[in-house]
Amino acid sequence: MGLPHGILENGGAYVVVTRVEVAQQARDEIERYDRENQNWPPRERLVAPISQGIHAAIVYGGIMILMYQLQHGRLYGLDWSALGRADAADIRAGEWWRGVTALSLHLDLPHLAGNILFGAAFSVILSHSIGVGATWWAFLATGALGNVVNAWTQDASHRSMGASTAVFGLLGVQVAFEWMRRHELRYRGWRRWAPVVMGLGLLGWLGTGGASIDDPQALNGTLQRVDVMAHVWGFAVGAAIGLVLARGRAWLRVGTKTQVALTVSAALVLASAWAIAILRR
Repeated sequence: MGLPHGILENGGAYVVVTRVEVAQQARDEIERYDRENQNWPPRERLVAPISQGIHAAIVYGGIMILMYQLQHGRLYGLDWSALGRADAADIRAGEWWRGVTALSLHLDLPHLAGNILFGAAFSVILSHSIGVGATWWAFLATGALGNVVNAWTQDASHRSMGASTAVFGLLGVQVAFEWMRRHELRYRGWRRWAPVVMGLGLLGWLGTGGASIDDPQALNGTLQRVDVMAHVWGFAVGAAIGLVLARGRAWLRVGTKTQVALTVSAALVLASAWAIAILRR
């Protein structure tokens, strides 16, 4: 305020000193500052989770295990891998359902275990933010769209399978949704961008199979069996969906029955995609 003053240290405390003729004005300014800044910065209100998402995550793991048994046991005389994998040439030819069915197929047990673990974890976290029903629809949408876009950007001979496209899609939704929420709370600096940095860090680490650049030979081998671009597209689609959901978050808080209905309908979409794949074989 342009008042002449100084700061002295006295017994470990700092004291503001002024000339006698402006002391009262200085005291008034400090009191006014305290009044104007009372309860600032505002404390963030703790928002109750929309859904817990634990039961749906358990069902998700069960479905993935069931499909793994069908796939590797070639049960009912079907080649489940050939029927449902994300074959770029077939997707380009119009077999869109492969973008969905490929999410439930896995190469081996480590591949399956990783997608169950991170898929369950990310789904529970996102269920808190947008509800369990919207979470599993986001899983299908990001996974399917990510696989379709990946098929059109890769060579026609490209083939892939696994839930990881959708798993990184869930991560992308959470990152974008939280980024928008922090914008509305007027966060600044690292508090605003922390979700983005952490999300990209997880994408870079997990999306490349955890390979280290310190071992180029191991990194090259990992990248040959890990569909990195599918992970990137899943994350990108998820981020776009997260931005949309953040702008219409009011309708996300629906009742328990609606949440259950949405979750079941997402599972029915997966079953329907497999029905089409089997009937069209």
